[in-house]
Amino acid sequence: MMAALPATIELSFFGLLLALLISIPGGVLAFVLYQRKREAAVDLAVALMQSIPSFLWSLLLIAAFGVLWPVLPFSGRVGPEVTLPGLTGFALFDLLLTGQFKGLLSVASHLVLPALALALGFAPLVIRVLRSSLIEAANEPYVEVARLRGLSESRILWRHILKNAALPTITMIGVQFGFLFGAALLVEMIFGYPGIGNLMVQAVKGNDLPLIQGIALIFCVLMLAITIIVDVLYAVLNPRMRNL
Repeated sequence: MMAALPATIELSFFGLLLALLISIPGGVLAFVLYQRKREAAVDLAVALMQSIPSFLWSLLLIAAFGVLWPVLPFSGRVGPEVTLPGLTGFALFDLLLTGQFKGLLSVASHLVLPALALALGFAPLVIRVLRSSLIEAANEPYVEVARLRGLSESRILWRHILKNAALPTITMIGVQFGFLFGAALLVEMIFGYPGIGNLMVQAVKGNDLPLIQGIALIFCVLMLAITIIVDVLYAVLNPRMRNL
């Protein structure tokens, strides 16, 4: 489990990072288009994205970038020409420490498609929550005060509205991260990624009950850790929580 867990954490982390890179600009764009009365088109696009689960995104990405346009690898964690150092189990970190930059590129290229599959399955939910939070925050009195002070709409959006709208979005991301981590198990099977997901399948096939119980315990511990991190981050970003 300790050998497979870093691979799953690495995949989930980069999947979440890509999801944020997609969903934050996407949520802001959805809010801007909502203000311009294009709500139906935005809702349709987000609903279409949300209707495709991560495992189906995996198959579509493999077909597009692994078969039709073969530019990225879609099997395993690293190329056969690279040997992982095995210092911490986190491949990118270990290769960076040892200065193996060619191996670093190989691991990153193997990580792109499964991480993107996770991100595309998770990002639509973040987009919808962020857009709703932005709409709610835009109707607050401080926004009108900022306009009366002569601030530009872009500055009001990025410096004031987004900052306050991000708080419920962060809470939702923490709550929903367990689903992202769970989706990573299925994505690992599709991409042949050597993480907890493949280990769980082997444990089920071999009727290895202690291993199944150990993996379930890891899920519980990770979810508790994520909840604590989200609570601390919420207190840091929301000054009102520090006085409670």
